[in-house]
Amino acid sequence: MKKLFSNPYLVISLYLLFSFVIDIMTNLTLNLSFSIGMILRGILLIYVTLGLLFKYKDKTNYFLIGLLGIFSLIYLLYFRSLSALTYIVKYDFALLILLFIYNLYKKEDKKINDNVITFSLLFYSISIIISWIFKLDAIFNSYNEMSAIIAIIIPYLIINLEKRFNILEFLTVFIALFAGLIIGTRLPLLAFLISILYLLIKKLIKDIKNKKINYTNIILFILFVIAFMYKFKATPIYKNMVDHINNLNLNNPVDVFTDFKLFDHFIFNRRLAFLIDVNKLMVNAPIINKLIGLKYISKSVQMDLFDILYRYGVIGFTLFVIFFSIIIKKLKNTKINYIPVMIIMITSFLSGHVILSPNVVLITIIIIANLIYKRENKSILLASYDLGVGGIESALLTLTKNINKDNNRITLYLEHKKGELLKEVPKNITIKRFKVFNLKFKVLQKVLNTLSKIIYLITNYKEYDFSCCYATYSMPCNFIARYASNNNSIYIHSDYTMLYKNNIKDINKFFKVRKLDKFNHIIFVSNEAKNNLISIYPEYMNKSLVINNFIDNEKIIKLSEEKIKETKPRGKKLFLFVGRIDESSKNFTRLINSFALALKQNKNLVLWIVGSGPDENKVKKLIQDKKLEKNILMLGKKTNPYPYFKLTDYVILTSNYEGFPVIYGEAITLGKPIITTINVTDEAISIPNNFGYICQKNEEDVSNTILAAVSHNTLKYKKVDINKINQNKYDLLNKIM
Repeated sequence: MKKLFSNPYLVISLYLLFSFVIDIMTNLTLNLSFSIGMILRGILLIYVTLGLLFKYKDKTNYFLIGLLGIFSLIYLLYFRSLSALTYIVKYDFALLILLFIYNLYKKEDKKINDNVITFSLLFYSISIIISWIFKLDAIFNSYNEMSAIIAIIIPYLIINLEKRFNILEFLTVFIALFAGLIIGTRLPLLAFLISILYLLIKKLIKDIKNKKINYTNIILFILFVIAFMYKFKATPIYKNMVDHINNLNLNNPVDVFTDFKLFDHFIFNRRLAFLIDVNKLMVNAPIINKLIGLKYISKSVQMDLFDILYRYGVIGFTLFVIFFSIIIKKLKNTKINYIPVMIIMITSFLSGHVILSPNVVLITIIIIANLIYKRENKSILLASYDLGVGGIESALLTLTKNINKDNNRITLYLEHKKGELLKEVPKNITIKRFKVFNLKFKVLQKVLNTLSKIIYLITNYKEYDFSCCYATYSMPCNFIARYASNNNSIYIHSDYTMLYKNNIKDINKFFKVRKLDKFNHIIFVSNEAKNNLISIYPEYMNKSLVINNFIDNEKIIKLSEEKIKETKPRGKKLFLFVGRIDESSKNFTRLINSFALALKQNKNLVLWIVGSGPDENKVKKLIQDKKLEKNILMLGKKTNPYPYFKLTDYVILTSNYEGFPVIYGEAITLGKPIITTINVTDEAISIPNNFGYICQKNEEDVSNTILAAVSHNTLKYKKVDINKINQNKYDLLNKIM
């Protein structure tokens, strides 16, 4: 059950995206006793009901579902017909979808992505246009419902365009408008004109207040209206209006407004007259029918609120109002745009097919929820490879602990949901996996990875307030963070100019595919790494900043007290390396050879190597070849390396390149001097003279530094306030978040 509801956003989004297919299949199977659409909507109804009962466990949910269940049972027992089952399922579908979407938004603090709504409209519109071009029979069961979908979504997208221009939404609006004109109904055009007029008036009022009227916009709008009216005569909607007027034998269209019957016929297709007749039936009906609905209605009034009242009675109507009132009140956001809501109300009144049509009600509810729901917290996405024991992984874990959880909702995306540190992630952080396929059949691998990206974009495109690619090397993480937010960032954990030995061709090759230009912020862990890369890419200067890794000092101090089987050798000076055993970056040949040289002059030296990596066997063989097994011990990977820090006299690092080693923060926290070939700084920490000794990147100088430190330690160790350093880092990070 838990797995079934692990990603309800994806389920709802996919259903919404492929609603047009469901509607087409429904139309093709209308002659069957149960259409494909009925089956699929039934499955969705079961899904949301189970979700409300077992995922979103809540007294309000149980109360409302209980009321709905009792009413539905009474309704079915009284009417006892297949049509009654169809009607009550439509009713239940609307209210249960409403309740499910509310729980989805409120309890997970996330909305259905606007791109899902946009593509849903685009797919519907293209289907209508293809049907028109190839003169196919109507591929949808009800073009009134298609008209309602277009009329409801167009204002929502236009209002979005006011806030931020999106080429996809812009094109979709005009494609949908064209599809609406093809259908021949008035609602899409009315929705479009109201929305555009609203934006124009709003802009004009703003310009008048600022005493700066933009006449260009007004002229362009007038030209657009003239061009539109000129081409409007060629559309089916114009032809339908002319035919309607001719059928009514009117000499002047204005005469429509002089007679009730003409007005009802032209504007409402005689629905007002039918409404009056059905209302008489309701007034004269027995009390039971007043309460739970009329038994015989030849067709719907096609005015949704009246249809609910007559079809489901006073009880059904009241229950409907209770559902909407409770949920709208809980979702309420005072700063909303009412134009799309107004269009929904107009559509519901003039055409119906909004609340009691399963393929329209889902879109309607999502649009209303998107308009009125305001996220309670900032949403933050962090992307990395995995959470195995390592410097980047430890730094990421510490970062998650330092971000304020009271007003931030954090989602951690991992390529591989594994690693020893996974269990340490705070419980209020959501962990998700971005599935990457690695198959022998490369064509299938590419298809599956593309599908994985599409699924990710459906539910996550620009959904976060801040996103960060934390693993520089990972292309999937780069993709995840780049598309998750308009405010995105990438961490640079290493000095890549040193890694590629200042080979501009190799540096360009690495960063070209990582698309630094698409990120708002480039975060370095040291000034040196930033300055070296900016010397090659000066155009990124304004978006670059230094935020060194957070130091989890409380955890480090606490874990350093843990008992271990190893003890410090008596009368020896102990040196410690902790990290990945990788020759290319850490240069273990330099470390072993330097230590061998130092041992020739001082036998009381011991080196412990804690960690694992691809070059373990090579390092073991080098130690054996030099017969240093008594002085250099490889202890393997340790989930908790901090007791070893506590025992050591010096922490040593002989890397070729680093960003700002995590080991520095750990050593400083525990007051251990550092001997290193990496001289890097941030705004709070500078190694030389304060926390350790800097060596040249050659064996002789490393050896001499080891001997000098042991024989006459001149280091004036500087005490620092780690909490203050972390707070300063968080303040800087919070500014860009």
